Amino acid sequence: MNEKIKTIADCCLASGKIDEEQIDILLAEARRDFFDLLYWANKIRETFFGNKIKICSIVSGRLGGCDQDCKFCAQSTRYETDFSKARTTSDEEILNAAGQAKLNGVANFGIVYSGRTVSEKELTRLQGLIKQIRNEFGLGVCASLGVITTEQAQRLVQAGLSRYNHNLETSEQHFGKIVTTHKYADRVRTIQVAQKAGLRVCAGGIFGIGESDDDRVQMALELRRLSVDTVPMNFLHPIEGTPLWGTKTLEPREILSIIA
Repeated sequence: MNEKIKTIADCCLASGKIDEEQIDILLAEARRDFFDLLYWANKIRETFFGNKIKICSIVSGRLGGCDQDCKFCAQSTRYETDFSKARTTSDEEILNAAGQAKLNGVANFGIVYSGRTVSEKELTRLQGLIKQIRNEFGLGVCASLGVITTEQAQRLVQAGLSRYNHNLETSEQHFGKIVTTHKYADRVRTIQVAQKAGLRVCAGGIFGIGESDDDRVQMALELRRLSVDTVPMNFLHPIEGTPLWGTKTLEPREILSIIA
């Protein structure tokens, strides 16, 4: 048993916050004792979450047509992909998807939009759909709509939205190598706006986009500073036509290590 990993795990189990020095030690020791890392990560999961998972079902409110230049994204109009042309999902399609989520026993239903933000027309439509989904299906409703203002966040809360997704994607220092059409600060500000309005926030990132171990650590520390309560972890699947097409995908062992 690796005593250094155990000591850091014990700190986490006692609800302590590990610092950057401990994180550096963990990174180094985990390379030598990979299975110890997995063992203690699983112990931490069992302690705080038990042997249960939560499932969220999502539907695309708008697919493609995004004017931003995120290098990993096939929905950008800047790249030649099969998904770059915009398509808006109808009310009927969204409600049918919510009904199917209910039948599947899923408690939370997310509506996800491509693009930097949503129009006033779409926001008004979403307000009605959120109310309808909550009233007809009894589902918790989440949304990922890009950058939103304080007023927009408040309207979403009034409609019954409970959670907002807005990923940081990577560290601040790596962000500019992946996205140039908006700033890291825009993402941080959107998270804070959503929280101030009373929304719980789901925020994480994507791995395998050329980031370093330090980038991963810095993103995690920023998420902790922002007090987000759910962290989605995405791993690059390179899409032909995007700038990251041809990037070597992460090995399963590295993916497990990042999660742990």
